[in-house]
Amino acid sequence: MAEDNNTNVNLYNDYKKNFSLIDEALKDCPDIIRRKVILNSGKKGCFFFVQGLCDIDLFQRDFMTPLLNLKKLDSEELKYLSNKIPVAGLTFLIVIDNLIEDILSGNVVFICEGLNQGISCTLKKHEKRTLKEPEGEKSVRGDHDGFIEDMATNIATLRRKLKTVKLKFKNTVGNISHQTISVAYLEHIANPNLLQIISDKINQIDTDSFLAIGYLEQIIADHPNSIFPQYQATERPDKAVAGLLEGKFLIMLQETSFVLIAPVTFHAFTQAPEDYSTHWVGATYLRILRTLAILIALFLPGIYIAFLTYHYYMIPLPLLVQLAQSRTNVPFPPVVEGFLVEFMIEMVREASIRLPSFITASISIVGGLVIGQTAIQAGIASGLMVIIIAASAIAGYTMPTYDLGITIRIIKYMVMIASSIFGILGVVIPMVMLLAHLLVLESLGEPYFQPIAPFKFGDLKDTYIRAPIRYLKKRPDVAKPLDKERGKKNG
Repeated sequence: MAEDNNTNVNLYNDYKKNFSLIDEALKDCPDIIRRKVILNSGKKGCFFFVQGLCDIDLFQRDFMTPLLNLKKLDSEELKYLSNKIPVAGLTFLIVIDNLIEDILSGNVVFICEGLNQGISCTLKKHEKRTLKEPEGEKSVRGDHDGFIEDMATNIATLRRKLKTVKLKFKNTVGNISHQTISVAYLEHIANPNLLQIISDKINQIDTDSFLAIGYLEQIIADHPNSIFPQYQATERPDKAVAGLLEGKFLIMLQETSFVLIAPVTFHAFTQAPEDYSTHWVGATYLRILRTLAILIALFLPGIYIAFLTYHYYMIPLPLLVQLAQSRTNVPFPPVVEGFLVEFMIEMVREASIRLPSFITASISIVGGLVIGQTAIQAGIASGLMVIIIAASAIAGYTMPTYDLGITIRIIKYMVMIASSIFGILGVVIPMVMLLAHLLVLESLGEPYFQPIAPFKFGDLKDTYIRAPIRYLKKRPDVAKPLDKERGKKNG
């Protein structure tokens, strides 16, 4: 939108004045085309559109040509214009600001002599990615499509999976970028109080633009200083639809492929879509495996450092002898040794993300093996430390959610430092503090660590274990759904 206050007025009957105001607001915008024409009636007019966002063929055939052929175009004729021009999305604008906003959104806008209204037509055309599985959220037995940067396509994807009139979308618009923020929900399931909370949070935002959904997530988080993700970001439509069916909300941002699911619990970040498409025994095994992997990733390096530094007498003698021999050539204390190995692994991890995909696997494998073996031979790190750190890193990779993986790594470094100072207390105290932090966190005002605290026995069927589908008859209580029973024919 133009920032000049002179454009925040209604269109005049004077065509030259209208053109001058719009042209001045759009100066230094070479991508905006101004197509001046003369109608059959002899009146002058001008079409405005953004090159590359408008379908030129449709514009010339279905909008410009019928307008030029009109024998009469005045305020009275506008009432019947929709019947004479074969296009959808025809609107009539009075405020210049709104007119400029439509131009920048990809619409074609026409102004004419004798008219104090602009005619806006939706003829958008821009390149879009094809629907394909998100690289960061692979699934063995789940769907292989994903969201893209076009909100209309994403909404159509949701509508294709949920063919119900109860699927609603509530939209708001940003200040300068005019990015649309849409909140999706199922009307007969979603709690209206939570919808109001989301709407209030979004309406209170005072910023120019969002380059990614992460900007929005950080602004509306209940606890912005917490390193734990309080909204679940996903590119997977199946995961988004599953959230809607539980009474949760989707926060969608135009020009981004990720959507936010809210409210969520900590346990949602350890669950994967294929957990529901495999047998319940296998799904339960995978969830227990991920839970143990979290504990290993968080505390294994810290426990090892604590034992080596302060509690070596607790290590069995045969193993202690081996540890002493492996550390004879290492000049650093265990905590420094651990951080050196961690630093090397982090470099390999970051390099594998930035490098082209066809050499990523080679760098990850060769880099890990070569650096680890070289560090041992050079006496920088002991063999067992490399194994401990590598096991912790691999355990962190089991997380289905990228955001939780970053959180685990940060906490792991804190535990390593604390254990090098306080010994085993440096592991126990961070563990207690971590649990206390999870107990006070909230997501959209709902407890983050439920159904453990507050304890809800019925919801335990879909946390660390996954009960058979036939027993999952009630929706989780995290979103306070209006309809708690699944499968009722009320939609």
